[in-house]
Amino acid sequence: MTQIGFIGLGALGSAMAQRVLAAGYDTVGFNRSTAKATALATTGLRVASSAAEACDADIVFSVLSDEIAVRQVLLESDPFSGQRRAIHVSVSTIGVPLVRALAAGHAAAGQSFLSSPVFGRPETVLAGSALLAVGGDALAIDACRSVLACFGRVEVVGPDPGSANAVKMAGNFLMASAVQSLREAITIAEAAGADRQQFVDMVTSTLFPVSFYERFGGLIARRGSNAPAINPFANSARLVAQTSRELGAATPLADTLAEALSRSLA
Repeated sequence: MTQIGFIGLGALGSAMAQRVLAAGYDTVGFNRSTAKATALATTGLRVASSAAEACDADIVFSVLSDEIAVRQVLLESDPFSGQRRAIHVSVSTIGVPLVRALAAGHAAAGQSFLSSPVFGRPETVLAGSALLAVGGDALAIDACRSVLACFGRVEVVGPDPGSANAVKMAGNFLMASAVQSLREAITIAEAAGADRQQFVDMVTSTLFPVSFYERFGGLIARRGSNAPAINPFANSARLVAQTSRELGAATPLADTLAEALSRSLA
């Protein structure tokens, strides 16, 4: 039976672990905060005492919060040292250069590496309806496909693992732009005396009848357009601006958005 490992069991990592456990996979997991790993033990998860122990599996998902955590847990500690069996699947939303550095390190060690960031919240993963952008070696992807399908739809974007993270950041940039433009539109309407909830209802029933606008429009309307900025994709907006410069891609709107969010969320 395929053995699955997890490094990082926060909200997303826990949801993914629950999905593979429900599918009957032998699963081991590590989290720096042990309470999160222990909470899953009742569902069948074997709790690892270290990240290296979680790497003793056929497929290992690293689900770490940001680039700092990735560097600390994966680069500085090197839990995959000596591991040839495991296929490492990075789920973290991190920059393309860091993903390529991880891929190069694994290649030098004769190890398999994929990047598979997830579009979807933990509840979307639990429902098996997330979207995964996957980049890496075709044979490694085929070996992982049935496990990846536990979480939702699998979209292979190319042989370069970095391309998957570029796609994820580009998608998050679109969502960051939508939230910020919606917030400013509500501000304009309200400044002229219109009711902000009525404006949101009009927009979501005609111009953009989608759950994304309903969710964030309603959230902004309830809190008020003068409330502290609401944009869970702000970090990705900054990251995509940084990455576009590193890749030599011209993204003036991304640069402007990142600067605006940096000011409003400071």
